[in-house]
Amino acid sequence: MCAFLVSGGNWRLPTADSVPKQVEYCLRGSRRWVPRVCYKRSSLRSSASDLRQERVSGTHCGSESAPALPVSVDYRLVSETAEWKGLEAHSEEIKRLHLRELMRDAERVRSLRAEFDGIYLDYSRQRVNRQTMQLLFDLARRTRLTDKIRAMQSGAHINATEGRAVLHTALRADRRATLVVDGVDVIREVWEVLDHVRDFSERVRNGIHRGVTGKPLRNVIAVGIGGSYLGPDFVHEAFRTDPDAFEAAKGRHLHFLSNVDPVDIKRCTQDLSADETLIIVVSKSFTTAETLLNARAMREWLWSQLGRSEDVVRHHMVACSSNVKMVEKFGIDPRNTFEFWDWVGGRYSVCSAVGALPLSIQYGFASFARFLEGARSVDSNFYDVSRPLEGNLPVIMGLLGVWNLSFLGYKSRALHPYAEALLKFPAHIQQVDMESNGKHVTLRGDDVDYAVGEIDFGEPGTNGQHSFFQLLHMGQPVPCDFIGFIESQYPLCIEGEPVSNADELMANFFAQPDALAYGKTAEECRVEGRPEWLIPHLVTTGNRPSLSLLLPRLDPYTTGQLLALYEHRTAVQGFVWDINSFDQWGVELGKVLAKRVRKQLNESRYYGHRISEEFNVSTRDLMERYLRGQVGCAFNQPFDYQRDTGTGRSTLQP
Repeated sequence: MCAFLVSGGNWRLPTADSVPKQVEYCLRGSRRWVPRVCYKRSSLRSSASDLRQERVSGTHCGSESAPALPVSVDYRLVSETAEWKGLEAHSEEIKRLHLRELMRDAERVRSLRAEFDGIYLDYSRQRVNRQTMQLLFDLARRTRLTDKIRAMQSGAHINATEGRAVLHTALRADRRATLVVDGVDVIREVWEVLDHVRDFSERVRNGIHRGVTGKPLRNVIAVGIGGSYLGPDFVHEAFRTDPDAFEAAKGRHLHFLSNVDPVDIKRCTQDLSADETLIIVVSKSFTTAETLLNARAMREWLWSQLGRSEDVVRHHMVACSSNVKMVEKFGIDPRNTFEFWDWVGGRYSVCSAVGALPLSIQYGFASFARFLEGARSVDSNFYDVSRPLEGNLPVIMGLLGVWNLSFLGYKSRALHPYAEALLKFPAHIQQVDMESNGKHVTLRGDDVDYAVGEIDFGEPGTNGQHSFFQLLHMGQPVPCDFIGFIESQYPLCIEGEPVSNADELMANFFAQPDALAYGKTAEECRVEGRPEWLIPHLVTTGNRPSLSLLLPRLDPYTTGQLLALYEHRTAVQGFVWDINSFDQWGVELGKVLAKRVRKQLNESRYYGHRISEEFNVSTRDLMERYLRGQVGCAFNQPFDYQRDTGTGRSTLQP
C-alpha cells in the first residue's frame, strides 16, 4: 500500500490494523500490501458502458468488486452536489457580464492574483468574480481536493485502475526526505539512480567513458516516444540558450529520435559520426514497439560504421528502463541501465532518468539539479494544503480550468509562452493534460455527464499571433495562458530602435490579453473614421478569458517551476472531476490493433498470405493498395511471427 504521514513529518509502513476499514487489501509476501481486485463490471446502467469490462492491474484475489478508492466521496457524480449546481446557477449570472465591466472593478482585479517564489499569477481577465472563486473553493472542499492531494503525496494508490501510486514528485524530492511506499523508501531509490546518472554523465563529459574506437562521445541520440521524448525535448530547448547551460554544452549535441518514420532516423544521424555518438534507449518496459524498432535501427547504424560486435553496443548504447533482463538481452551492459518505476507515468517522467540522463550529459548534472529544485519549489506550494487554497497556484489554475470547460463551455485552451526557448513546452503540456484528462468515466466507472478534458494547443509568442490569433480574437473563443519573463535569456538592443527586442516581445505579452478581454466596439471603429461598410469586419467582441504568468527569467529553476505548475494544474482538474488522470487505457487499444496490422503486413509481404477478413473492407483495401505500391525490405531470412516472436533470435547473426 503506502506510508502514512504521522506527527513530526516521519513516515511509517502501515500495518493491517492501520489500513482504513473501507479499503480492502490482500497480503502478498512479507509486509507488502496490494490492492484487492482485478476486474470491475458496471451494473444498474443501460448505456454502452454496461458492456465495458475494465481490467485493473494488481493481484487477483478472487473478487470481482472494484478496488476501494483512496479518498471516498459521498456522491456518484460531482454534478449531483449542491456546490456544482450552485456554480451552474452562478455561471448564468457571469455569462451576462462582459470582461470590460469586470475589469473596471479595481478591487476585484487586485483580489484575483497570487504569487509564490517569484511566480506572479494574474487571473483577473478570467470571467470570474470573487463569488465565483469562493464557489470554486467550496467545490474543491466538497470533492475533498486536499485529501486527494495528501493521498497523492503519501503514495496511496490513487491510480486505482492500475493499482499504482503516483509519485513523480518524489523524483525531485530533497535527498534528506523519506517516503516509504510498499515497504520501500522511494526517495532513497530515486537518489541512487540520480547519483548513478551524475556519475555516468560526468564520465562521458570528462572523456572517461569513450566509444569503442577511443574517441570521446560528444553526440547523444535519445530514443523514445511520447513522455519519453516530449518532456526531455522541451527542457532541452529551454536550456539551450541559458548562459550557464550553453557554456556547459559547448561541443556537444543532443538529438531525440521518436518517430518510426525513417526520415526521423536520417535527420538524427546524417551529420553524426558513430564513433562519437552515444545512444540512450528510453522504454520503461523495453517492449514499446516504436522505440525498440528505432533502437534496433540505431544499433544497425552503429554496426554499419564500427563493425558488428557486442563491444560496439556496450560502449555506445545505454538504457533507461525497469526491465534489466530485456536490456541485457538487447546487448546493453546492465551496469549502464538507469531505472525508473511503475509509479512514474511516461508523461510525468522528465524528472526521472528519462530526462536526467540525456540532459545531464548535454548540460551537466548541476543544471538538471537546478531544474529539479524549481519543480520541488512548486511541489511545496501544491502540497501545502494546510494553508488557504487561495494562495495555491496549481489549485487556482486547475479550478479555473474546471470553470471554463464544465461551466462556461470552452472546449479548448491555448498556451502562449513569450519565450522562444519554450517552443516545445506547449507540445509537452498537450500530452500531460490531454492524455491525463481525456476520459469519459469517473474513478467508480460511471459515465460523466459534464465536460472534462480540454483540447490544448499553443505556440510561442509572437509566432502564434501570426498563426491562429485571428481565430482567438474573432472566431471561437479559447481561454489563453500567457507566460512571460522579466529578463530575457539573451538581451539584445539595436542602436536607433525605440525598445529592445525583449521589450518588443513583452509589449505583445501585455497587449494581447487586453485585446482578447476588451475587444473593439463599432463605436470605437467610427471614432477612428472607418467607413460604415467595413465596421462589421473590424469589430471584435472581446470577453475572451486569459491568465498571465510573469516569472523573473527563464533558466533551469523556472523551467522546473513551470513544469510542476502545469502538471499539478492537470491533477487538480482530474481530482475535482473525479476521474483518473494517471492512466491512459485509450492509448492501449490503438497499440493492440497496430500489432495485428503489423503481423498481417509481415505475413502478406514476405509470405504471400491474403489479408485476413478480420479487418473491415476499408482497412483491407487500404492495406492492399499500400502493399502493391510499397517496396519491402530484402531479407535473407525474413522475420516470421510464429517462429521469431518472443524467441530472442540472435541479433548478431549476419
